[in-house]
Amino acid sequence: MYNKLDAIEASKEFLTEVRMLEEKYGVSFNSDSGDVYLTYKTNEDGKVWDNIKIGWEGDGSGLKVMEPEPIQMYEFKLRNTNGSVSKLQIPCDDDLQAMRISSELTNTKSVASVKFDKVK
Repeated sequence: MYNKLDAIEASKEFLTEVRMLEEKYGVSFNSDSGDVYLTYKTNEDGKVWDNIKIGWEGDGSGLKVMEPEPIQMYEFKLRNTNGSVSKLQIPCDDDLQAMRISSELTNTKSVASVKFDKVK
């Protein structure tokens, strides 16, 4: 059974081992607004490659990797300034990413408007 001082020392040892594992696997724990992520860096230049979200099992029994939703294909219909219509299919993680892409497309000189929808 731990007392407070024992728990503090055990926690320090645990974090020392976690840091060694971070170094071994080229990963680090990060957090923003309560979510916890494993951040992977590229071997070449040390830049962040990707973040993998960690969450709790449904019954709260332990940590697990949160699998992302499958990527959905979206179709973008562009009405160009010359009156022609173009269609693009772009994979997106979610509606928010599709909205960002739509906004970027709308900000180009040759595009008058953009509408998008999920490909069924």
